[in-house]
Amino acid sequence: MSLKWLVLLIVSLSLSCVAQPLRVSLLLTPKQRDSFHFVFEAFTQETGIHIQTIIRSDEDYKSEIDKWLKGGENSPDVLHWQASERLFQFSRKGLIRPINHVWQELKLADSFAHLQSGVSEEGQVYALPFAYYHWGIFYRKSLIDKHGGPQRFWEDFVRQCEQLKQAGITPIGIGTKNYWPAAAWFDHLNLRINDLSFHQQLLRGEVSFYDPRLTPVYEQWASLIKLGFFNADHHDYAWDEVLPIFYRERIAFLLLGNFVATKWPAKLEDDIGFMPFPVLYDLPTYEVAPTDVFMIAQHTKKVYQAEEFIKYMARAEVQAQIAEGLGYIPASTASEVSSDSLVSEGASMLKESIGVSQYFDRDTIPAFERIAVKAFTRFLDDADIPRLKRDLEQARQFAFKLSASLPKSKL
Repeated sequence: MSLKWLVLLIVSLSLSCVAQPLRVSLLLTPKQRDSFHFVFEAFTQETGIHIQTIIRSDEDYKSEIDKWLKGGENSPDVLHWQASERLFQFSRKGLIRPINHVWQELKLADSFAHLQSGVSEEGQVYALPFAYYHWGIFYRKSLIDKHGGPQRFWEDFVRQCEQLKQAGITPIGIGTKNYWPAAAWFDHLNLRINDLSFHQQLLRGEVSFYDPRLTPVYEQWASLIKLGFFNADHHDYAWDEVLPIFYRERIAFLLLGNFVATKWPAKLEDDIGFMPFPVLYDLPTYEVAPTDVFMIAQHTKKVYQAEEFIKYMARAEVQAQIAEGLGYIPASTASEVSSDSLVSEGASMLKESIGVSQYFDRDTIPAFERIAVKAFTRFLDDADIPRLKRDLEQARQFAFKLSASLPKSKL
């Protein structure tokens, strides 16, 4: 083949790649689509790079992402995902392209330093944070105001729950059909009683679940269960299926992330309040704030387009626009936070915290998480502390020993 024809072939292949849309996958609820639609349109107008979105709900997305990253047919080039261990399980397999040069070129450490640990490992940055959301307790203002208003301290919160139960109202609602919501109570109690460093060590498998520092965590949670504060039929509901009971004021409190805001009926929005998880000790607090990211698949042939997309999504005004539509907080500290009361309250809470975790299932390995969340859900039935300790410790020994024995390509 002559040099002329070789050059023409390379140009032709390059043009063909540019002409093909950049495939971007999104993990969304139906109300969240518009937030990305308008931003993606603006990106195309500015760059000429067209975007084809692949949208899936939570369970469908999680079942497909491994196949996508291995380069299946019509796989995404850029993927919406989650920080911390959820991200690292793929980076360790070599399935994600590092974006260090983009990070350095745009000096992103200046505005993402508070979240960088959740997207970087062993000197490599693997994703761009674009939004994060707060966890805490949601309530009906009209109901809780009749019972003393939101409480800051644990003892006062427990007393309020007792009053609500006496009034015929289930104090705490939860739906555990998919198990994971139960872990929120373990996360928050451990972060209030211990600290973030201990919590992260625990979820990395470095600490025994028989550790005496966990005793007050188990005991405080068990006391709520024994007092009958949780709905006994929690197994019958998914996390959002319990919401209608909350709307009817038969349940007082919900411990959830602010993703729940997309579910609020318009007529009730002004009556939904938010408060941080109660404080057990009057000390600086740690909070739970899962971070959403965009990562580039290692297999993509559209590296230039994907990196242009990452650069665009890192802009402060773009992050603010997406976060406002999602009801989240922009990841960039240079972005303006939405004036929505629940979002601004969450942002203020996180600003006052001294550190954040990503949520139980994002901060540990899947092999451990799958067993642990079922143990937590079972604990809600009978508050059996010895069994919970045994189940969690056996799961830790099994899952992390198995993980350590596997080559990185099999993790």
